[in-house]
Amino acid sequence: MDMELTVGRINALNSYRGETLFFGGFSLFITFVVFAGFSLNFIAPPDSLGRITLWTGLHGAFSAAWYLLLLNQIRLSAVGNYAAHKNLGKLSVLLVIGILVSGSIMAFEFYHRLAGFGVFAPEDAQARIRAGGFLGGTFLQWLIFLVLYILGILNIKSPAHHKRFMIAAAIQMMPEGLNRIIHLLAIPGYSMFVFIFLIYAVLMMFDWKARGRIYMSTLLSFGLFCVLAIAMNTVFRTQVWGDWAVKIINTI
Repeated sequence: MDMELTVGRINALNSYRGETLFFGGFSLFITFVVFAGFSLNFIAPPDSLGRITLWTGLHGAFSAAWYLLLLNQIRLSAVGNYAAHKNLGKLSVLLVIGILVSGSIMAFEFYHRLAGFGVFAPEDAQARIRAGGFLGGTFLQWLIFLVLYILGILNIKSPAHHKRFMIAAAIQMMPEGLNRIIHLLAIPGYSMFVFIFLIYAVLMMFDWKARGRIYMSTLLSFGLFCVLAIAMNTVFRTQVWGDWAVKIINTI
């Protein structure tokens, strides 16, 4: 009996270590992709530095801090420092508010800049469709990010779901970096959706192999991303949506 208990404890410890290594590396990869995408703004083209506004800089700073905090929270959880994990978790609330507020103002500025260039010209029907796609995709992405973050907070007493919702929130923000990489590499726009689908596939395959199950938190998170992907390729490409979105933003 003692031997069985010992073997069970060793297996449980090895499983915990394996999960910690996986989620640490997984989150690090997500953070690297996002940081790489944002960094390209400062590398190519060089004149892009002149288009970086205060709100763009603040949005980048809040986002970077949130991803770094996520990595640190995984580290603290791994070493069992739950008190520090809990205290720093409160900081994430301020960072999320900063991300959403600065991001909204940044999107507003970006829309008006492109409207001035004629890309989102309100008098052009096709331009209104483009503007509607940008506005709908951007704000739905942030709304889903907020929902996932709140679900993570609500499941704080369930570490498995808490961790997966928080990582899903990080995945949800990946398009901000991925879109820049895709644009500069001149590869098809749908590559972003394929990449994130693969990210979720890796997470599901790990859980299936390590736990023999796919967590409902992961399935829900993946479902919400599918909602974004479908909306961006259907509703947000319609004239009705574009006309309505442009009308609303021009009244602000």
